[in-house]
Formats: sequence, C-alpha cells, structure tokens
Amino acid sequence: DTPIHAAINETVGVAEIIGKPWAKGFINAILRDIDRDREIIENTKHYSHPSWLIKKLKQDHPKNFQEILIENNKRAPMTIRVHPSIQRDDYQKQLQEINIFSQTSTIAPQALILKDAISVTKLPGFEDGSCYVQDTSAQLAAQLISPKIGELILDACSAPGGKATHLAELCPKANIIALDSDDQRLSKVQENLDRFKNHNITIQQGDARDQEWWNGKLFDKILLDAPCSSTGVIRRHPDIKLLKKPKDISQITKTQSLILENLWELLKPGGLLLYATCSVLKDENVHQISQFLDKFKDAKNEKITLTWGNGDIGKQQLPHKEYDGFYYAKLIKSH
Repeated sequence: DTPIHAAINETVGVAEIIGKPWAKGFINAILRDIDRDREIIENTKHYSHPSWLIKKLKQDHPKNFQEILIENNKRAPMTIRVHPSIQRDDYQKQLQEINIFSQTSTIAPQALILKDAISVTKLPGFEDGSCYVQDTSAQLAAQLISPKIGELILDACSAPGGKATHLAELCPKANIIALDSDDQRLSKVQENLDRFKNHNITIQQGDARDQEWWNGKLFDKILLDAPCSSTGVIRRHPDIKLLKKPKDISQITKTQSLILENLWELLKPGGLLLYATCSVLKDENVHQISQFLDKFKDAKNEKITLTWGNGDIGKQQLPHKEYDGFYYAKLIKSH
C-alpha cells in the first residue's frame, strides 16, 4: 500500500503534468483535510451519523462519543411512570401476571422499563391515569422541581404534558400553568390531562419568548424544557440525523437563550428555574448555562447532588440502555 503522504504528493504532481500548476495548493489542502478527517469519514459509514455530528460529539465527549453513537442506533426502551398512589412493585406484579415483564429504574422512583414495547391499551389502568409512558430521564424533572402545596409553577414549552402531569401527581395542590405556543400541541396536553382526575393544571397558550400571555404574577418555580437539537433522543427519532444541520445548532442556542432570559424575569426572588434539554451538545447545555450565569448576577447554580449524570454546572445524562440523553441545571434567583 502506498503511504498516505506519498499518495498525496503524487496526486498533487498530476496538476503539473496536466498543465494546471495553479491547482496544486488547492488539491493538496483538500487531500490533507480528507486525510485528517479519515477517522470521521470511516465513522460516518460505520455509525450511520453525519460527519459534522460525529465531530461535535467527539469534541464534547471525547471519552464517550463512540458509546453515544452506538446507543443512538439501538432500539429505545419503552418506559412507564407509575402513579405515586400505586406502589411500583405492586404495579410491576400486575404487569407480570399478564406476561408484561419489566425492570425497576435505579434513578427514577416511579419508572418501570418494559422488556418489550407494547400498545398502551394493554397497560392496566392506563386510561384512568395509573401510568404514563415517559422516559426515565424525563421523569427526573418533577423530582428536581419538587413541587409543594400552594406553589405557582410554570411548565414552559409543556406539550405533550408529561412533566406537568408528573408535577401534579407529586403535589395535586400545587398550581401548575402548562404553557405552549402551538394550539395543536396543547390539544395533546388536554388529551393527557383528561386521563388525570386530581390535578390543578391550567393550560395556557403563549410564546415563552415573550410575556404577552403572562398575568403579572411571579412564579415560585419554572420548568423550562427548552427547544433543542434532540441529539439525546436520536434512537427515538432517527430522522434527526438527516434533518439537523450545523447551522441549526446556532439558531437553537439563540432561541434557548431568549426564552431563558425572558422567563427569568417571571421568577420570584428565591425561586427555582430548572433548565432541561434532551440534547447531549454542550453548546445547548453547560455552555448555555455558564453564559447565563455570567450575564445574570442574581442567578446561582445549585449543584445537583443525585448520583446520576456528570457535571458541576448542571448534570448531563448520556444515552443509555435504560434512559435517553438529557441535561438538567438548577438555577436559583438570589434577589
């Protein structure tokens, strides 16, 4: 086999032979770029991901990027959230009696990970709100918010309503506003609410980037499940690999920043804003929050002390056989 550097030199020399010496520098630069990106090109073929995303994952997670790529090509687990009024172990036994097998999550106290995906119609009590289909990582949001009686809580970008219903399950006497800009998506929230009888959730149509929908009452807590690249849930939506482009990430981070800064004004002093994405890209997560903390001196990072995930400014979950890729950061408003 001809060494790479020799092959490049020979190819560059062809430009001289065919009477186009002006092209030598251009050809040399292109071939050396290809040589440098050889691993990325091979990975693109091997892992079925676009080269820009492989580069980004390698940059953000040098020790874990291959593991992320492998998980992204696997089948996502079907996970359910058992209503807190029901013992998880008891519900697991109910499932077992009808040959639906599952394992308990080690990080989310209400989560059961099903061995095989099934129709929700087979789940006992599904129509009555006994359980809800929701990934383990997404179930951590309500746990981190920890709703209390009488608190006014905003669930921004709420559709389809999984996190709002979870907040209501944990504390039916908390006052929850489920906000979303899309009328059709809000109808999905309503559909989910119809299965949950005991809640205090108000649906509100509005854009989290502005305050036109707001009645002027400050919130005790805000859950911002921000629009993102969804790079933590690629195995659920493989078309993300084809649809998302590098330029999209820049636009997404601008939107996230706009929403975050807007909602911060609506939070009480001493209040909590939980920032969440289903992304694994640092620009949308730790970099976004670090920039926010630098800009807003009344914002304090509250370290998440739970055992899952990694990071000091927020916590990053990477895709795993039991849960999706997710990021959470707790921000406290000091004054």
